[in-house]
Formats: sequence, C-alpha cells, structure tokens
Amino acid sequence: MDIIFLGGLEINTIIGIYDWERETKQTVVLDIEMAFDIQKAAETDDIQHTLDYKTVSKRIISF
Repeated sequence: MDIIFLGGLEINTIIGIYDWERETKQTVVLDIEMAFDIQKAAETDDIQHTLDYKTVSKRIISF
C-alpha cells in the first residue's frame, strides 16, 4: 500500500455544540492521509486505475 495525501481540503460546515456556534457555517481545513494501492496504475499507466481526488473530496464533503 502507498500513502496518498490530500492537504488543505476546505469545507464550510455547521459545527459546534451550542446553538450560537451552529448559527453560521465555519471553515474546517482537513489534511487527509490514506492508503491506496497505486501499483496497477503505475504498471499499466491507465487512468482508470488511479485515485480520483475529486471523487474522494466530494465523498468527504458529503459526510
């Protein structure tokens, strides 16, 4: 497994415990480190075997 880094992903979201904290969206900046096997992509040079950062970002934002 290889380690993939996704740094500086900014998400505007509602966070907090108290009502006053949850009145407006706040920016959260995430640095993500995850395992991904890039061997097949490296061997075949086929984009279909790579990691789509846009898809990963959208999935994280939707969470």
